[in-house]
Amino acid sequence: MIFKRKKVVDRLKRYFLSKKGGRRIPYRGGSLLIKWFCGTSYARNKYFKKKSRIFKIFLKEIGIPENTVQMEQEMLNVSFLKKWRLKVISNLSDRKFTKYVHVNNLDILTESHKKGKGVILVSSHYGFSEMAISIFPRIGLTDVYTMVASQGADSEKFNDINPDIEAKKLVFDYLSDIELFKVLMEAKHVLNDGGILHLLGDGYHGKSSMTFPFIGKLRGFRGSYAELALSTDAEIIPVFVYPDKYYHISVDLYPPLDKGKEDQSREERTRHIVKQYVEHLTAKWSDSPQFVNMGYMEKYLHHVDKDD
Repeated sequence: MIFKRKKVVDRLKRYFLSKKGGRRIPYRGGSLLIKWFCGTSYARNKYFKKKSRIFKIFLKEIGIPENTVQMEQEMLNVSFLKKWRLKVISNLSDRKFTKYVHVNNLDILTESHKKGKGVILVSSHYGFSEMAISIFPRIGLTDVYTMVASQGADSEKFNDINPDIEAKKLVFDYLSDIELFKVLMEAKHVLNDGGILHLLGDGYHGKSSMTFPFIGKLRGFRGSYAELALSTDAEIIPVFVYPDKYYHISVDLYPPLDKGKEDQSREERTRHIVKQYVEHLTAKWSDSPQFVNMGYMEKYLHHVDKDD
């Protein structure tokens, strides 16, 4: 019986991800079906058994002893068929996009952008961060560039979105210092021209990092975006994208990070900036851990440095 159930779910999953399914399945109906399935005991105890086990261990590790069915459902909902959701969101009509996608505090971004200075949108491996690739161009911001590693540049998060949405990207190979330097120079040009740069602020790769206490452990965080902001006078705005009630999407924009004082050293100012972002990330992980990317839950569990 369990084997038959798995075959049915796998077949439905393939249909969701097919070109035909992507066109025919309405966003609201598909989202409700995904959420319903992720709340079933079969999904939690059988189909996603490994993910559920990792999530329970993760919650205990970060100091949340009780795992509720609702939290587990939300954790599975944010990861299951994410590729379908990214595609469909980008193809919504204007009316449905406005109905389902809520960009909170957009004035923070527009006011920063109006100043003519560059803006750095810093997201993370949390919730639906990939949706930012299509959401910001969709609301009329045409000069948004996403920094992305080479292995992700040709993935579904770019290739399967609405072709009418120009998702600009700056591609880098993090194994090559020369290529990374080149893309940072390109990023500087974007910011100096008053453009918007979207990147992830919680990545593990990169040689230059600073260590901060993070949810009971010591973790390295790269400060490249802080250095870019200081060298171009760009503003840094944290952004988090996650599922809201039912099938709606919330995009939360935060006030620009403080860049320190002119009389401080570059190193002090960089650390000051990154520390603020780490505090935002800590709050998100603590308040809604079910939206943390599963791969990053595992990275956290494998990280051994304790904050004594």
